[in-house]
Amino acid sequence: MKCSDVINQLSDYLDAEAAQDLCAQLESHLADCPQCRIQIDTVKKTISLYRSERSMECPEQVRTRLHTVLSFEYRKK
Repeated sequence: MKCSDVINQLSDYLDAEAAQDLCAQLESHLADCPQCRIQIDTVKKTISLYRSERSMECPEQVRTRLHTVLSFEYRKK
């Protein structure tokens, strides 16, 4: 299994909708591929934060940078 295969199957794997043999292949790949493990862990953490009931305030500096980038991208179109 290649890293691109892991990425293509990521949603099914995380939603526990992948077949058992596919899960076994993915987990075998993850055991040997730190880059894919990092990516999966990051997505899992993002999902967990999104599902949490905790409200998080966006720091003003981040909000300003985000607004600047979005404004720039909007004007390009």
